Amino acid sequence: TRLGLVNIANTCYVNVIVQSILPCNALLWVLRRCNASDPRRPVFSSMVTLCKEFHTRKPESHGDILNVLTLQQVKEVVASWQRLGAQQDAGEFLFYLLSQMHDESKWKVHVAPEPRSADGEAGKEGGEDETSRPGAWAHLVKTNRRQVETRSAGLHEDSPITRIFGGLIQSAVRARSAKADSVSLEPFYHLDLDISASGVTSVRTALEAFCNPEVVNEGQATRRIQFKVLPKVLILSLKRFAYTKGKGGPQKVKKAIRYEEKFALDRSWLVDDALLPEYIVTALICHHGDSVNRGHYTAIVRYNAEWYLYDDTVVRRVEPKEVASQQYTVYLLVYQSRGTVDMAP
Repeated sequence: TRLGLVNIANTCYVNVIVQSILPCNALLWVLRRCNASDPRRPVFSSMVTLCKEFHTRKPESHGDILNVLTLQQVKEVVASWQRLGAQQDAGEFLFYLLSQMHDESKWKVHVAPEPRSADGEAGKEGGEDETSRPGAWAHLVKTNRRQVETRSAGLHEDSPITRIFGGLIQSAVRARSAKADSVSLEPFYHLDLDISASGVTSVRTALEAFCNPEVVNEGQATRRIQFKVLPKVLILSLKRFAYTKGKGGPQKVKKAIRYEEKFALDRSWLVDDALLPEYIVTALICHHGDSVNRGHYTAIVRYNAEWYLYDDTVVRRVEPKEVASQQYTVYLLVYQSRGTVDMAP
């Protein structure tokens, strides 16, 4: 059901997140199998309650209005994050929800000790590559070209949220004087993309800038970022606000950023053995206004081949031309890839 959501106490940031992520097929599959009143999982329970509101109403109820704060579970989740009544950042709220749902549903991952080669250094042996999971750790690997010392951030944890939204970034630093490249692995649920540079005019050029090698350590090393694992649902956050010297605070980056309906990353942005899915955009979250502390959020969400604009209680179908015209306001993009998600621990 396309439900309009009441905006009271500056809750438009809550509304657009709910309206944008509930249509994610894999998340919907999980929520339909969860308890709506599990005291151990308050955030998951609140999302299950919202899921039922959106997906158990009759088709003729399209355009109905719901106040999410009348749902006590949802109100408690929002109030536990930030004070009600103040304008908040929609992206930060989304990332808070994903982090909390991960914590409420995570399980420990067993990572087998890395087998040692005859010379005492860690080497790869047959079987699944444990670093292909976002929560995995890596080690010192000897290759036929150059040694690579790899470390990963985070704990040995996995969850349905990681299976859906989790990816893995590889950051490789090559110093002139080092015998081995220093490679770190870092999990992510979203990507923050800097759009302030003049050459960044699209999502693709923003990702290209994100992955371009850069000089670090006062010119003594280079760092390159690549993707080792790409998520089923890729969330891109455009840095619409940036600090400018002499301006006294963050200023909005008012420039058009083009985005594609269908999208695949360049192979050069991926580690050699990484899978390369094709993504299709399913939701845009737009920020209207000049201030980081004020403004208004709207969402445009895909349902199969149709697009709907959500502006709090207003819900209307829009044409692809209007979807493509949000280049100056788009802030968050939700891309989904095809295929199933393995949820088994």
